[in-house]
Amino acid sequence: MGFKIENKSVFFVAISQFGVAFSFSCVLPFMPFYITQISKFGPKETMIWIGIILGSGHVMAGLTSSFWGSLTAKISPKLLFERGMLCNGILFLIMGFTENLYLLLFLRIIQGSLGGVSTIGLVIISSISQKERIHKDLSLYQNSMTAGQLIGPPVGAYVASLFGYRAAFILIFIVVSIFLVFCHIYVKDIPRRERDVHKDGGYKKILLFAWVLSLMITIHLAFLPSILPKILEGFGLRGGIALNSAGLIIMSYTVTALFGNYILSQIASKVGVRRVITIACILASLAQVLLILSRGVFSLMIIRMIQTGLIAPLFPLTISLFAKDIGGGMIGFLNSARFVGMAIGPLMATSILAYSNLLTLYLMIAGLTIISLWLFMKSALLRGL
Repeated sequence: MGFKIENKSVFFVAISQFGVAFSFSCVLPFMPFYITQISKFGPKETMIWIGIILGSGHVMAGLTSSFWGSLTAKISPKLLFERGMLCNGILFLIMGFTENLYLLLFLRIIQGSLGGVSTIGLVIISSISQKERIHKDLSLYQNSMTAGQLIGPPVGAYVASLFGYRAAFILIFIVVSIFLVFCHIYVKDIPRRERDVHKDGGYKKILLFAWVLSLMITIHLAFLPSILPKILEGFGLRGGIALNSAGLIIMSYTVTALFGNYILSQIASKVGVRRVITIACILASLAQVLLILSRGVFSLMIIRMIQTGLIAPLFPLTISLFAKDIGGGMIGFLNSARFVGMAIGPLMATSILAYSNLLTLYLMIAGLTIISLWLFMKSALLRGL
């Protein structure tokens, strides 16, 4: 059976977002090495530059996400989506010919400010999806993004090591261009998104609690890589063995995030989105605390895979409760929680671990998640969602 035009558009918006996510994740493994190669500073200064350059994109994306969503009330969302993809591709291409850290930072800041591409994709999906299946379409969109984040790093590392950094940046530009063509041909244009219509205090409160819950969901997903070296050191693993183990752990739980998105979106169709969010969030928080029981790579990996499979689907499910009823600005506001969480997660993990221990970190993340879930569900019940 062929796709209906709406479903075909949903599919190719998701595929296009796969290309964007692939491009951003593709640079992650080799960007620190690239910065080290072109840096004219000492080792300590260069290390600081690596952190600033890599982190600047998330900060800018969080600050501008709402702006891009609100812009869909004035300009065609499809046109914005395509221009955002094109600009990102060009910026990656320029980076491959850059040998100045100040210019590279400037390009990353501009790129971060274009992080609203994912927000515009959410706006398009929410506009062309039928209400009864919007949670499935948003989960497909999320899965496409996750798949890009899974495939991008090994491809980027392989191409950079075999052909050089410049070839890797050129490859990224080509990939983005290909998916841009798919988007232009197969995604239908949609009307400009209406401005936010819910202005009463109660609705603003539930959106605020949804943002906090989305923030905690993202912290669940983002905190671990920054402290994996410390955890693996506790297992007696160092050097190349630790690095390979870290890669295996990250890839394994990214795969369960894909499966979790699909499975929970199907279950939500039968038992309700709100019930799935509640149960999965509680179980994921429990798994978060159970990480303290891991005594080696295998047990850590299994618990983390379960936890991620439960928590990763909750962001698209949460947005699906509102996506048909709010404007692009508010969709951008909710999406900004992802970018803020990606920035806060590693900082929170390393800061707590520097002054306390893993149990404190796990309990704090789990506790704050349960509190945010309770606040969100309480307000949702009052609004009848």
